[in-house]
Amino acid sequence: MLRALLIDDGDHAEQFARRLTERNLAVIHASDPRKAIAKLRGRDYLCDLVILCMAGHSQPWLEVLRDLQQANHQAGLREVPLFLCVSRLQLGIDLQLQIERMGARYACEE
Repeated sequence: MLRALLIDDGDHAEQFARRLTERNLAVIHASDPRKAIAKLRGRDYLCDLVILCMAGHSQPWLEVLRDLQQANHQAGLREVPLFLCVSRLQLGIDLQLQIERMGARYACEE
């Protein structure tokens, strides 16, 4: 079974996690990026997919994504998870392109 680290908070996280488990993904939840970074640095939470829910313009999302990727790299794991950034809002093509250049994918929930 594939494992996903879901970085999200609130009711949306529960709905999202439920949809992922319906698709046969084991979900590990982190309510904020700092907790997710700690999980990625530790080897107890190996995952195949990291899903970063980007809620609005309130966070420096590119820095958060970079920190998550570096935390995984620092763990020294051979298997690198795929990174998916999702948002309910259109955050702009510039941000989407920068995310894609960092090796992650972006999707807007509409």
